[in-house]
Amino acid sequence: MKKTFAAIVKRTEAWDPGREAHEQDGFEHHAAFVAGLEAEGFIAMAGLMEESSDVLFIFFADSVAEVRERMARDPWQQDGHAKLVRVEEVQFRIGAPQQPAGS
Repeated sequence: MKKTFAAIVKRTEAWDPGREAHEQDGFEHHAAFVAGLEAEGFIAMAGLMEESSDVLFIFFADSVAEVRERMARDPWQQDGHAKLVRVEEVQFRIGAPQQPAGS
C-alpha cells in the first residue's frame, strides 16, 4: 500500500496574475500532465487555497522523493509557472482519501 503525502505548490514570477489558470501559457500541457497523474491514482486530490493562491495536492506514493521527482516533470514546474515547495507524509485520522484498488 502506498503512503499518503500532502504537498504545496506555489505560483512563481512567471505566473500572470491578470490571467486565469486556463489562460496561462502552457496550460494545456500542464492540465494533460496532471490529468494523467490523477488517472493513474498518483494524485488523490488537488485544490486552490483561496487566501494564498497556493495549490494543495494529496498524493499516493512510496516516498517524498517520488513525489518530488514526478512533479518535477510537470510542464509548469519546468517552465517556472509553479514550484513545489513542501512535501510531507500525512497520517489522516478523519476522512482519509481512498487509494485505488491495487495500489
